[in-house]
Amino acid sequence: MPLHRLLTTVGLFALALCISTPAHARKRAPTPPPPAMAPATDSLGALAQPQSGTFGRVSSSDLEAEPVLEAGGSIVLAELDGPGTVDRIWIAIEGSETYWRDIVLRIRWEDSDVAAVEAPIGDFFAVGPGARQNLSSLPMVVQSGGRSFTSFWAMPFASRASITLDNEGVHATRVLAWEVDYNNAPVGPAPLHFHATYSQSVGEASEKPLTALRTTGAGHYVGLSVVVQATEPGNVAAGRVGFTVDGDARGGAGSEKLLRYFGNMFGVNAHSNPYSGATLAEGGRAKARTSMYRFHVQDPIPFAQSIELTVERGPDNSRSDRLSTVAYWYQGGVATPSTKLASARDRRWTAPSDDELRLWARADEIDDEIVEAYRASDLDGARTLLEELLKLEPANAIASYNLACLYALGDEQDKALHMLQQAVDLGFSELSYARHDPDLASLHEHERFKKLVGLQ
Repeated sequence: MPLHRLLTTVGLFALALCISTPAHARKRAPTPPPPAMAPATDSLGALAQPQSGTFGRVSSSDLEAEPVLEAGGSIVLAELDGPGTVDRIWIAIEGSETYWRDIVLRIRWEDSDVAAVEAPIGDFFAVGPGARQNLSSLPMVVQSGGRSFTSFWAMPFASRASITLDNEGVHATRVLAWEVDYNNAPVGPAPLHFHATYSQSVGEASEKPLTALRTTGAGHYVGLSVVVQATEPGNVAAGRVGFTVDGDARGGAGSEKLLRYFGNMFGVNAHSNPYSGATLAEGGRAKARTSMYRFHVQDPIPFAQSIELTVERGPDNSRSDRLSTVAYWYQGGVATPSTKLASARDRRWTAPSDDELRLWARADEIDDEIVEAYRASDLDGARTLLEELLKLEPANAIASYNLACLYALGDEQDKALHMLQQAVDLGFSELSYARHDPDLASLHEHERFKKLVGLQ
């Protein structure tokens, strides 16, 4: 069965080597000077190093009245004189259902009028297109049902930093609070500036993928968040993500399947990890939304002259799903935007209705019951549940594939081939997996099977 639960546990191990010396040797040896402390290689190790500079904070608590961000208005969270580094940005916000895409975070560095960071607040924090989700990652955290946002990205600046929120919607905020923590230690005359940019593609399928990032200069790429809303059933993560680094599309990161880029190959399940995860996974249904992120904290991608990042919608960009991205990177100077931010109206995507969400929730419950039955070798029970699931969701490609597997295990080849054909027609694209799936072993020599999985 192609439904897998993948749990990744990251362990940190420390090895201490103790070298003992005879007592008489210790007495005769001169006392050495204290050794210089080794450079810190991680954030916890850095806490043992002397810290320079002075801590500072700008907070909404310092205001005389509770701040309100009116419709069409703008509010300055912080104006800072450099040099310094913004270490933490915390924003708590409540408003209308559309505010995640209506309210835009903008950050400007030095004397530039161009925003190096420009993204709707929910998308910047990798929690999707208006859904109230939480996130627990190393550089960013979202809590309180998606209403409390914290960024820990290090953001150095030489002379000036300006952080604003702009309300491009039609509703004022009901609750708004913030804190910006910074340190004024020197950063040098030309620090690498933090950047983040939002891009989207909405409409019919196109041969051209979405350009998530295009910039010239020197720096390093540190992450990507992607939101897809399906306009048709099927696998929304079947496209590819491609990198062109310093003009070379073959070297460096190259190109790989979108799902693998986010660390999976068996579908998208909601989870939140330090470096990658999915904050929203409503499945492969029409109108369903998927939100994924990956942060290159341990593996940034450097570029000396330029970098371009593209994301496809489905194989060969053949699907018409709504797609949006936020790319994160550092570079010298302030990058010129390669695209214009889409209007607030175009950024608002119609969410599934409550009835649709309830139906999907019931379907997911049945899906869990199917997995339990399969693992218990209750194939008849699993088949009955799958037939029930397909009555609820006739366009469910994964359910069709799973039912094909059960029919094949029961040596009902005609039914199995029919359901496999249905799965492919509905958008099932993991054909390389199907070719070697032991549950389909009884079909492997069948000519129709070979055609369906691309062996002929």
